[in-house]
Amino acid sequence: MSDNKIYQMMVFFGIWLVVGLLLGLAFKEQTRIRTAELPSARLPELARAYVQEKQSNTALEEEIRQLRQRINELENAFTSGAKQAQLLNQSLQEAKMIAGLVDVEGSGIELTLRDSARKPAGESIEQLLPELYTIHDYDLLRVVNELRQAGAEAISINGQRVVATTGIRCTGPVVFVNDVKMASPFTILAIGDPKTLKGALEMPGGVLADLKSVDPKMVQIKLLDKIRIPAYSGSTQFRYAQPALPQEVKP
Repeated sequence: MSDNKIYQMMVFFGIWLVVGLLLGLAFKEQTRIRTAELPSARLPELARAYVQEKQSNTALEEEIRQLRQRINELENAFTSGAKQAQLLNQSLQEAKMIAGLVDVEGSGIELTLRDSARKPAGESIEQLLPELYTIHDYDLLRVVNELRQAGAEAISINGQRVVATTGIRCTGPVVFVNDVKMASPFTILAIGDPKTLKGALEMPGGVLADLKSVDPKMVQIKLLDKIRIPAYSGSTQFRYAQPALPQEVKP
């Protein structure tokens, strides 16, 4: 239970405790007046006491009315606060999804890119450029950019969530994604409209056309009704960037 809820419960309990004490005092005083044995000579004093007691009861009733009104206001405020907390939590979850900090699932595609098993022979361009048969960092970057342009809402490469700070770079025969070393094959998951994502990747002259022209087996695409993409597991600390303060409006 949050501190806010505990505080509101304490306020409600305190208000009802005060109301109970005031009602108890009023009832006790009325009983005392009814049961007191007063001589007839003191009837005027009894009358004055009755008037004062009636006035006191009226004041107590007004205070009780105000306390009840205050309780209603607190209950309304509590209900409103719960709704605001729900909206804030919903916005927080959406922000975490955008930042890639939570696991997500949905329909999308599974794209597998792998180095070619073919060995070029002869004096062909393929023999002169053997890197054409290898998946490089720029291939992954082009695929990620194309998927984003096609509306992909979440992307991962070999289980590494692609976020705004993700780096994709080659170092020798391996590729680093989020500073995690990996090699062929590369399994890219993307959540979005499956047909739209697949169509964007397979456009003539698109990001996969060059790979398929070298070896069609370097590319494999599957449309899936449900895939799960893990959350980003790297560092989320900022050493230099800070939220910008509102700029002063010059007259």
